Amino acid sequence: MNDLTKKYIIEQNDAFGRYLTAAADIKAGETFLLEQPILLLASNGDRRCTNCLKLTTEFCRICQVFALCDNCASHNEYDCGLLAGMKDIQVDLVKENPLIYGLLKCLLLRENPENTAYYGQLIQMESHLEARRGSEIWRDLQQRAVEPLLQSGLTKYLKDTQSVDENLLHKYLAIIDVNCFEIRAPDEGQLRGIYPLAALMAHNCVSNVQASIDEHYQMKVYARCDVSKGALLYNCYTNVLLGTDERRHLLKVGKYFDCKCARCEDPTELGSHMSSFMCARCADNKRAGFIVKKKKEPAQGQQQTAKQTKSSATKQLWLWQCQQCEHTLTAETVEQLIERAKEEMFHAKDDVTRYELLLSKLTRYFHPNHYLLLDIKQNIAAILRSILQNFSLQPGRKVYERKVRLCQDIFGILQIILPGISRLKAIVLYEMANTTAELHRMRYEQKELQKMELVALLKHIEQMLREAIRMLLYEPPDTPEGQMTKNMLKELKDLQNDIKYLEENQ
Repeated sequence: MNDLTKKYIIEQNDAFGRYLTAAADIKAGETFLLEQPILLLASNGDRRCTNCLKLTTEFCRICQVFALCDNCASHNEYDCGLLAGMKDIQVDLVKENPLIYGLLKCLLLRENPENTAYYGQLIQMESHLEARRGSEIWRDLQQRAVEPLLQSGLTKYLKDTQSVDENLLHKYLAIIDVNCFEIRAPDEGQLRGIYPLAALMAHNCVSNVQASIDEHYQMKVYARCDVSKGALLYNCYTNVLLGTDERRHLLKVGKYFDCKCARCEDPTELGSHMSSFMCARCADNKRAGFIVKKKKEPAQGQQQTAKQTKSSATKQLWLWQCQQCEHTLTAETVEQLIERAKEEMFHAKDDVTRYELLLSKLTRYFHPNHYLLLDIKQNIAAILRSILQNFSLQPGRKVYERKVRLCQDIFGILQIILPGISRLKAIVLYEMANTTAELHRMRYEQKELQKMELVALLKHIEQMLREAIRMLLYEPPDTPEGQMTKNMLKELKDLQNDIKYLEENQ
């Protein structure tokens, strides 16, 4: 841990607040941060055992406040003792409002003298409190968390009770929302973890770091690519598989900033075209034209009128225009196309035939790499995976060929938006290699390939598997990705044995 602290520097400026930079050159795959969470919280109002974090309906028999499953005899002694001494609080009010528990964890961190340093880290974290004040989420949390906690009578037992007011409680909630990391729960669902150092990493939609969390909730952060001394260490706060408008919206609503990264500023999203549309005029003229979102140059002397709403004024700053013929789509048309596509995707859920028909239909309007079409392709690939794993269905060659094409399409996009080491790329590459190997074996059995042609193709697949394994070797061994790596290593050995056998028996 001491050596790792020498690999990053905490800096501060007006643009990023506090952030991390590389204190020295960091090689791809090199770990520069290991951190345990200072808080682990349930998500989405789940009721989880405060000790093992599994879902439960039981409560601690001593304090009556915290959930505690039958398999756990006790939880934090200080917290339990303090709560048990609160004789006239409205426990049912706390239980009926699960969002209170995040606040309660923060307050107990503040109370316990052994956690002074951790509380100091928590309270320093970015909250964007003023940006949230009076907003819809502020009002919702006021009703579902802040008011019930204050009404429960619990705060009168806390030290410096006068300072535990609505403002402080909203600050806690804001810190959690702005800084939390999603973590796999031990049974199912998600947890939220607060990692103060990791939360200092600035955002970029093309990050240069990868974070992994093991079964003990320790976070390991390593470089996805070579990072030079002095460079910012960038994490990605949002879903990289979304288009620019969706990513920017989520970041603005959840993290309270406007993303200006290279991908967001590029109308083609670094050439991935994940938000682009097909130009109908170019298609009529037998050429490929892509409609992208560009900043509109304001007419000379044009000014915003007093009647314009903020939303309409913002829309007027952008133009959806073809890069070839300058044909345009209105913002309203784009919104309608996306909403209709989402609705049809919802109705096609888990139906591979409907997904395929929808994909064929939408490719007339959306770029083949559009994020909605990418989502459909991922869904089809997942269904085909289930079919291929069920030997009783006896899937034919066309299923294998379709799965390979889908993996190729998906991997091609990921190569653009996720340069360097990537869990997602590794998993897609593994699926592509695995399915391709079976397809080539099938072709060999059907006398379409000669033995040495099969060997050459299997050797290429061996390289694909090696690359997938290389990207996953940095993952903690007890994670699902770590377990997958073990399976991949076994499959690699089996593949090498197959190649050796074929070569020795020409």
